[in-house]
Amino acid sequence: MAASKSNDRLSYGITILIFGVLFLLDKLHILDKIPYGDRLISVGLFFLIAGIVFLFTQPKKVLGWVFLGVGILLNADTFFGWMSNYSNLIVPLGLIIAGVAMVLTAKKRD
Repeated sequence: MAASKSNDRLSYGITILIFGVLFLLDKLHILDKIPYGDRLISVGLFFLIAGIVFLFTQPKKVLGWVFLGVGILLNADTFFGWMSNYSNLIVPLGLIIAGVAMVLTAKKRD
């Protein structure tokens, strides 16, 4: 149990540290000088970073894969150029599919 809390603190700590550094670089206008620096401050990238950190630091990789999947979906136009026309539909459809999957797999309490 103690190892799990230690892994959680490490994962969240590294993720928050990276977000803090990115925000600081943005506030100091250093990201303006980097190509594609404007994309480094986005919700999609934060999910990607969190997913990668959680995959490397957690023994249970489920949360890391979820964060990584959400990050890829939010950045679909970057990863898959042909999806740029449909990128505004991906998040709502993903939420609907996830909700339906959760409802269908929920255990009923008698």
